[in-house]
Amino acid sequence: MDASGTDLDRIEAQRPTDVSHGQRNGTYISAGAPLLATNIPRSNDSFQNGGDGATPPTGDTESVPEYLTNLRLSDFFAFPGEDVQMTPEIFSGMSDGKKECLEKLRSQGMPMARLKSNTGDSILHLAATWGHLELVKEIVSECPRLLLEPNSSGQTPLHVAAHGGHTTVVKALVALVPFASARLCNEESERLNPYVLKDTNGNTALHYAIKGHYFKMAKCLVNANKDAPFLGNNKGESSLFVAIDTGHVSLVKEILKTTGNEDLEEKKSKLDSKLEGKKYLAHVALLAKSKVGALDVILDEYPSLMDERDRDGRTCLSLAAYIGYYEGVCNLLDRSTKSVYVCNNDGSFPIHTAAENGDKRIVKEILRRCPDSKHLLNKLGQNVLHIAAKNGKARISHWLMNNKDTKHLGVGQDVDGNTPLHLAVMNWHFNSITCLANSGKILNLRNKSDLSARDIAESEVKPNYIFRERWTLALLLYAIHKKGFQCVHSLTRPSEPLDPKNNRDYVNTLLLVAALVATMTFAAGFTIPGGFNSDTEKPNLGRATLAKNPTLFIFLLFDILAMQSSVATICSLIWAQLGDPLLIRESLHVALPLLLFSLLCMPMAFLFGVITAIGYVKWLLVIISIISGLFFLWAIFILGPHVMLQRSHLPPKFAGKFLKTFMMSKDISEIFFIVIRYIFFRHF
Repeated sequence: MDASGTDLDRIEAQRPTDVSHGQRNGTYISAGAPLLATNIPRSNDSFQNGGDGATPPTGDTESVPEYLTNLRLSDFFAFPGEDVQMTPEIFSGMSDGKKECLEKLRSQGMPMARLKSNTGDSILHLAATWGHLELVKEIVSECPRLLLEPNSSGQTPLHVAAHGGHTTVVKALVALVPFASARLCNEESERLNPYVLKDTNGNTALHYAIKGHYFKMAKCLVNANKDAPFLGNNKGESSLFVAIDTGHVSLVKEILKTTGNEDLEEKKSKLDSKLEGKKYLAHVALLAKSKVGALDVILDEYPSLMDERDRDGRTCLSLAAYIGYYEGVCNLLDRSTKSVYVCNNDGSFPIHTAAENGDKRIVKEILRRCPDSKHLLNKLGQNVLHIAAKNGKARISHWLMNNKDTKHLGVGQDVDGNTPLHLAVMNWHFNSITCLANSGKILNLRNKSDLSARDIAESEVKPNYIFRERWTLALLLYAIHKKGFQCVHSLTRPSEPLDPKNNRDYVNTLLLVAALVATMTFAAGFTIPGGFNSDTEKPNLGRATLAKNPTLFIFLLFDILAMQSSVATICSLIWAQLGDPLLIRESLHVALPLLLFSLLCMPMAFLFGVITAIGYVKWLLVIISIISGLFFLWAIFILGPHVMLQRSHLPPKFAGKFLKTFMMSKDISEIFFIVIRYIFFRHF
């Protein structure tokens, strides 16, 4: 049996599979659909004379050369002779679209169908790659076999034309297909279809058209063959999948029209049978966040997809809530609110997913549409406030606890008896403590292990300094102190460094900072603003010229306090170098407040030094004072908690107020930075 018979047998044997991988030179062929479309109207005026050996396809078979009549399917796969290496002159001529090069090949009797470049490209590949329309028509009219010829990447001329964005060439190739198929007998013409051929990556020409955003081209290919949009590539992505992901609604609509007008069940079954690779089309539209209607097109055609679960077991509504797609959530709720009560595979509901993600708008929208959804519990018996507290979503926790319709959720207990406050403490989410611990009833509740939130915090806090843990414990103890139902002597617990080496590095760092402050403030004391009196004829020679200025006195006062505090810090830290754990702890209790004080005095000294020098410029004085005031407050709230939470005894009365004020300032700072980012960096 010859090579052509072998290729035919192999193709025929693979017909039962969805996508056959029978190939010659890397061409992947789908046997589940015809290889040449027969539903495209003949275009009799779109071909040019190919020379001596070619005849315009006028539909008159008597004028067609013998080698173009009665072609067999094998003729498209078994070319006579061996491949011929394409010369640089031919490669350049075809890339430039020179028809003279084609005439020269004819005159020399070169086997045009067998000419190949180093990458396996035929002359039709080159013409299609560079978008030479007339040359493409002429080559196909003479060598229709090249329509299905692959290069080393398994790409046909239709692939490379689509990849290059040459819409006119693609349309011409689509119109040329009937010319080639007309030369075959009816049975074989139905078996050829270049639109479903895949390259080595599994992509069809339609894949490249959609990925390149060549949507006019893509519509042409969709209309040429109704099976190609559903074929998956090596990543499992069909052209329909890619079209939804890119958000081109009209193309999605065009593809879905090809599934027919049967009833919904039959249409869904037909879609499932045709669609290869990744499915979950509504989920893809949600992930793409297409605001122009791709989701509407899909759900209008297939409403049942709304309740479909993806591979992670999430419904469409849960996925929209998970990615924070508010418009998608509203769209789905407009269609049906029943999906609010459909749980995911992990036992959670969409409102739990929204709370876990931290999108307050979505939680509010679901509760507005379905007020009773707040009572939904996941498989652990946790309500929406449990999920928000567990994941540290403070804004949702604050809103739920301040809402009269949902504040009762704060006393809800899960299957382990934990309240939202228990879960927030277990995960050290200090941002939620203030709002969750708003009543003595919540603070008194115990879980099934007979532990209150305070018991958990005090037993689980590590002996070494972990800021989140220390901060959570302090806020919880202050809330208990305010309610007055339990005695609280201190907001902190003594910390014990676990790693002597790291502790030594920490002490050395503090020593370095204190030494730098002492050095700079010492030097500043002898570079007094206004300078010194150098007039030998006046009294007080060599003394400060502005000695009686009150702002200079304040400058010197803060400068001296900063220098002396930093020197005292150095003296305290010298004791910490001895290695005694008790001395280290006591030294830090003295050194940290002193260092904080010196660091705050230094910028104040600088401020009054500047005021002394430019005090007569009122507008500049106001600007500098405002900036310095804001910086001073910022420095207090940045350094204050670090110092306070390391003390072994921190009285709750005043320290608690400072910590709460710090929380408020932190929230205000976050809002400020969000506004700045939105104004100046929203386009980045």
